[in-house]
Amino acid sequence: MHKIVLTSLWIAAGLAANAQQKQPAAYQVGAVQKINSEVYQLVHNPADGNIYVAGPKAGFNRQVDNFVFVLRGSDLKVIDSINVGKNLPFGIALNNKTQTLYVGHSIQNSVSAIELKTKKQTIIAGAKEKGKIREIVVDEAKNLVYVSDHGNPSVWVIDGKTNTFVQAIDQPGAYLIGLNVDPVRGRVYATDGNTMEGNILVFDSEKRELVGKYRTWSYCPLNIAVDYRNNRLFVSQSNDNNVTVVDGATGEIINKVYLGYDASPIGLVFDEERNVLYTANRNKKEVAVVDADNFKVRERIPTGGLPNTISLDKATGLIYVTNKNAGRGKTGEVLENANTVIKISRID
Repeated sequence: MHKIVLTSLWIAAGLAANAQQKQPAAYQVGAVQKINSEVYQLVHNPADGNIYVAGPKAGFNRQVDNFVFVLRGSDLKVIDSINVGKNLPFGIALNNKTQTLYVGHSIQNSVSAIELKTKKQTIIAGAKEKGKIREIVVDEAKNLVYVSDHGNPSVWVIDGKTNTFVQAIDQPGAYLIGLNVDPVRGRVYATDGNTMEGNILVFDSEKRELVGKYRTWSYCPLNIAVDYRNNRLFVSQSNDNNVTVVDGATGEIINKVYLGYDASPIGLVFDEERNVLYTANRNKKEVAVVDADNFKVRERIPTGGLPNTISLDKATGLIYVTNKNAGRGKTGEVLENANTVIKISRID
């Protein structure tokens, strides 16, 4: 009798597991656009619905003109481009209030401020030589721009009104990678890839000084997404294949969301209204959808390329993703959606 009951339970559990595995997909790739260059970061513009994509030329060719590509959000058709000259575009951020686009030129140690209405460009150079900038974030309330620099370990501060370099918040010995800002709480967060502690550096945006370090205990943390409502930080950990969830007030680790062997999460974005986190899992060629309540992976969306950066349309919940090509050491790998932008939507 006991054997029959146990067997029945095993069968029921197996059927439940199979049913869970066969749940219909809730997301779909709605459009794919090939870009005639390499692709790095992108940003959605709520004002016009367009997507702006940093597209450095293959091989990082500094002898030819480079462009930021403008894609229509509805179908990803390339409708325009912005010539940034010989400056290679990598990072990108938008001040929605002023409609100014900021484009990072890591190799040239500078940032372009582009007024979208007129396409007027202002080059903002770093104060020190050998800078290597990566991430750009905007505090729209104060009209300030922050830039992470791992060549000269610091966070740049740029005045968005004049588009001039104000100062560098130096952090000697650090390797600053990811960056984000919480304007309400007056905090700027940067990831430091230089220690095994996997620190998030916490800066006071008013005093412009370091006020804390939050340990993630994962080597070389990358990008940061912020849950402003609940004061949580989400940090992608490419080496450990997880996202570390941190209490923004105390630095305590709330959870580590394991994304699977060799997932290598890079970019991530938090949708506050829908309470989900999206992660670009580079090596798995997927975007993972994580429930921000129970920290379970709801779904894995194949991208057909190496996903890098995710940008969210907050109004609709649509996300846009850049897919990179295989690295120079993987030239034999053929990727269906290499050097593309894809649009992902919920299936109604």
